[in-house]
Amino acid sequence: EKLKVHIKRTGRYPYLIVRPHPDQQNKFQVLDGHHRIAVLQELGHVEALCDVWDVDDREANLLLATLNRLEGQDAPIRRAQLLHELLGEMSLNDLAGLLPESDRQIEELHALLEFPADEVAIQLEEQAKEEEKVLPRVMTFVVTPDQERLIEEAVELASDGTPGRDRKARGLTNLAQHFIEERNGKEAHQDS
Repeated sequence: EKLKVHIKRTGRYPYLIVRPHPDQQNKFQVLDGHHRIAVLQELGHVEALCDVWDVDDREANLLLATLNRLEGQDAPIRRAQLLHELLGEMSLNDLAGLLPESDRQIEELHALLEFPADEVAIQLEEQAKEEEKVLPRVMTFVVTPDQERLIEEAVELASDGTPGRDRKARGLTNLAQHFIEERNGKEAHQDS
């Protein structure tokens, strides 16, 4: 948001770093400045100031890994995928010598690709549904002033006088439970 305000106010921003796109003629691949592009597009810009670098795929991946990491704009899974590509081209030690991360940090990030994210997402969703079943619910009633006084008094008496935020809920629950037990008792008595 600060970047957006700054660009809107001054019209100035650091150049985007791009390279000629390896597969699409007359197009460019962004190496640094993804966030700036999004902000510029939000502000209605259709062109941007760029510094064009002539680099191969390996060097482009290294630049993506270093420039974006240094600016703290990483998405862990995307970074893990990028590291996976780089590890296919060079050793862990060589890569660690070029990037801000240590050998261990690179291994940990790379391990994210083996993480069963879909399975965990399903488990978390199921857990949330289960927890939702026990979450407090808000109940609303429309009553007349006389009904309100009667209900408030009954709920207060049924709450056992125990203080707490859930005093009214306990009182209403006690009333409902007592009513159901009374009704079930009468029905059982009538059936015999």
